[in-house]
Amino acid sequence: MLNSWVNQPRPQQPAVAWFFRPAAWMKGIIALGLAGVAHAAPAADEGWQDLAGYLFRDAHDAFTREPAGADRRRALGAAAGLLNEPPVSPGKVADVESQLRQLLADKAADEPAIYARYLLARIAHLHRPAEIAEIEAAYRAVITAAPAHPLAQLAAGKLALVLLYQRPDLPVPARIAAAAELAPVAGSGQLPETACIYYRVLAEAALYYDVLDERTLGWLQRAEAVGPRDVMTATSLRIQLAEVARALGHREAALGYYRSYLATAARTDSRYHTVAERMADLAKEAK
Repeated sequence: MLNSWVNQPRPQQPAVAWFFRPAAWMKGIIALGLAGVAHAAPAADEGWQDLAGYLFRDAHDAFTREPAGADRRRALGAAAGLLNEPPVSPGKVADVESQLRQLLADKAADEPAIYARYLLARIAHLHRPAEIAEIEAAYRAVITAAPAHPLAQLAAGKLALVLLYQRPDLPVPARIAAAAELAPVAGSGQLPETACIYYRVLAEAALYYDVLDERTLGWLQRAEAVGPRDVMTATSLRIQLAEVARALGHREAALGYYRSYLATAARTDSRYHTVAERMADLAKEAK
């Protein structure tokens, strides 16, 4: 497979890390639109801080210290804390699903409802056996309900992975086309890092299925234009761009991407000398 040496092994994050990572999801409770709750409901504020710190049992205790009543944000926090508190049993998952569906029962379109839809989709995908059709429908429900919301972008990115790798009933071109159709949402600028990952996912899926064309290069270029924050990802992306450009016959572009990699990579990177050799090969081909 093309440029299989490009990527270095990466540690996996917990499945819930995207949701409660303090820098990405919230500092305090701002990302959920809860500014001011700290003064109105100190226990609830404590719960959000615990969620951000992966203290799920403490979070659930904080949210349930008093009945949630009509406080939908507090009810959402209690469900999220319960879901992620080990052990995650089938009975607990069923209880959480029931609580989240209650948040959707009145067809509300507020922040708790949007987050409830997303959590329901993730539960179907990760926490219990579900048909692929149900998982797809759940992610599409998030996108349809609030297409301009950051969670819709996250849902579209997850849906792209489902379409690319969990739809063996579709021919490869149809899988790639279906995932690419999600670009207006999954590639949104609201969450740049998520957009970068989405475009890399498209390109890497194409390479995985031995589909190499100008679209593949374009997706990698879109990812580079967004700019990954992670240094290792950025260096891998430059090599991917160079390899794809080279395979497509874009010699000068390939050389430019190789140079960009060499200018920023450490010589201890195991890929450094391979890239230098590729550049030398391209120089020989030009003579």
